[in-house]
Amino acid sequence: MLRKTAAITLAGLMAGAMSLGGCASVDSVKHAQATADDALSQAQAANAAAQRAQSSADQAGAAAARAQQTADAAASAAQTASSQAQAASQSVQEAQARMEQMKAQHHRAKHRKHRGGGERG
Repeated sequence: MLRKTAAITLAGLMAGAMSLGGCASVDSVKHAQATADDALSQAQAANAAAQRAQSSADQAGAAAARAQQTADAAASAAQTASSQAQAASQSVQEAQARMEQMKAQHHRAKHRKHRGGGERG
């Protein structure tokens, strides 16, 4: 009988321990769930911040591409202007050379006329 009572008492103690262990497990699970929920919330906030940063980076990249296009267009315009300036300079040099040539021809013609007139008189 003692043995039976000891077995019943032991069974009761085991049941009590298991139920206390179950409560501790539920609290642990609740705590773990709360921690997981907090981590998920922080991860979602970090993801949203990363998406905003990516959006800003994309906008900056697009602005840089537009700036590069503008710079390329300016460089092209400068190259065109330089080519036109060189062509204009060449035209001026050619015109000056023609003018000098015409002056020389005029001077020779005037000189011939003057020498020719001096021999007659």
